Amino acid sequence: MPSLQFRSAQSIVVASVVLAMGGIAFEAQRTLRNERAAALEEILSSGDRKAHKLATQTMEVFDRVNQATLLVKYLHEREQLPPLAALRDAGVISDELVQFVYLTDRRGFVLDTTAGLAAANVSDEDFFKRHRRESDLDVSIAPVWTDPIDARVGIPVTRRLSRGNDAFDGLVTATVNPAALSVDYARTEPRGTAIGVLGADGVFRSRTVDGRLSFGEKANAARVVERAAEIRITGVPAKSPIDGVARFVSAVKVEKYPLYAVVAVDADSALAAYRATRDKTVTWAIVVALAALFAGGIVFTQARRLDASRTRLRRAEATFRATLEGSLDAVTVLRAERDGAGRLVDMRVSDCNTHAASMLGLQRAELLDQKLCDVAPSMAAFLPHFDTAIRSQRRTEAELPATEPHLADRWLHHQVVPLEDGVALITRDVTDARATADALASLARSDALTGLANRRHVEEVLDAARARAVRSKEPLALLYLDLDGFKTINDTLGHTAGDCVLVNVAARLRSKVRETDLVGRLGGDEFVVIAERAGTLHDIEELCGRILRSLQEPHPVLEHQCLATPSIGVAIFDGAEPAPTLRERADEAMYRAKTGGKSRYVIAPVTGPSVAERASG
Repeated sequence: MPSLQFRSAQSIVVASVVLAMGGIAFEAQRTLRNERAAALEEILSSGDRKAHKLATQTMEVFDRVNQATLLVKYLHEREQLPPLAALRDAGVISDELVQFVYLTDRRGFVLDTTAGLAAANVSDEDFFKRHRRESDLDVSIAPVWTDPIDARVGIPVTRRLSRGNDAFDGLVTATVNPAALSVDYARTEPRGTAIGVLGADGVFRSRTVDGRLSFGEKANAARVVERAAEIRITGVPAKSPIDGVARFVSAVKVEKYPLYAVVAVDADSALAAYRATRDKTVTWAIVVALAALFAGGIVFTQARRLDASRTRLRRAEATFRATLEGSLDAVTVLRAERDGAGRLVDMRVSDCNTHAASMLGLQRAELLDQKLCDVAPSMAAFLPHFDTAIRSQRRTEAELPATEPHLADRWLHHQVVPLEDGVALITRDVTDARATADALASLARSDALTGLANRRHVEEVLDAARARAVRSKEPLALLYLDLDGFKTINDTLGHTAGDCVLVNVAARLRSKVRETDLVGRLGGDEFVVIAERAGTLHDIEELCGRILRSLQEPHPVLEHQCLATPSIGVAIFDGAEPAPTLRERADEAMYRAKTGGKSRYVIAPVTGPSVAERASG
């Protein structure tokens, strides 16, 4: 009989161990699958955001260069073009972006250049032949070109010059520094990340990997876009045809130009954190499985620990995609109108483009030879800028709200480029860009679910509040809150119910603090309150009591009454400690509140005597 009992117990132990090992294997596989899915989503979403940002930056670079070539073409065809070096010195041509600019005749001979070349002929270059052959081609972006005289390299942005009956009259070419497209952008990228601008013709204009700039590599642009879409679906990185490195690729079309912004993240580097987690999870599974061979209790304990690791999956990031719609700038050429004493009294429109006329609500023919202050009275306040630019021969710029009725609520950026007793006024509508910048600044400091300050904003405010407390000698209190039983609500009622509870908690916290206090969400179910000029220790305790009583009330969610009481830790600034130490003391006090029974608050000891006296007084 004992033998049978022993064998039965042995069978139960063996069966338990087998079941436990099977459960461990299943949980490990599920956790790794979820970890990998979350890691891939973060990698791909981050790559998409970076590619959109690179596309916007690339468009802005070529917009600026394209505008310079347009002005040169305009002035050349009206025989008003000053030396290119003078335009460069006046700031029309950006040394930051452009290597050099040159002007050719219809045979390809360089007539003028900012590079100081004695003589050169580019008639054999593909971009020259293409413009001479295709009369409808206004502007193009050629592959990187090496100057035959001084061996400098650049991306030729070429614009066709015409004469008389629209016959070919040469080119104006601005060579963009390839480094301006990718080098600065790539400085903060992880090792192995390839940042590049790829032409629709399959030739890279700029490509930077680990600080090394290159160009001219060839890749099928359509295939790159298809591969980026495939990676989004399959999550499998693709090997680069250039260097054979497996990467996650994001590709975004650059608006208005035959170019693609490409961000390719090295798969090994991007998945390193996941692999470390995978190795750690596998190691734990092996340890737990081996321990299960000797003790059933250890099996269950380790299984629970493995199950607890699933709570680390908290990644829920909204994909933000923003498209900035651009347009050609309004360009107006103005000549000075002066009185008998030589004072500038107005500017007369010598010429303009269609966009400038439409911005004023006129046809181009109606605007020519008009006084600027007659057609745009608000520009009278801008006359001093014109006079300064003409006298100093240096460009000026300003950003102002438009006052004309048809442009109400619009912001305009004006750039004034001096000409001979006149200026070129370049105007751009920047209303949408300003609104976008304001929205992004707001999003960067707000929690998307609750509308409270996020971790970044909390840290910024805490640093500023600490500095004010040092100067004013007034008490500063930092409250850390963690919800008791919140995981149970998520597990039993779902994340929608959990989100409702978080929103309710945020509303109650706002209602129980002063308007001058900051309420923030650090993430998950962790909240924070920054109370400047917090008053006495009694005042701080009353604040904690109000919050505690409010959050002890049930939350009505989905026909349920959910309890999520807070554990509150309070740290009072000692007058000298750094912000990280203050946060650590509040976090430790919160932990003591949670381990000491939950639904309570604990105030950390104040280390600075003078502050302790003020807080207790």
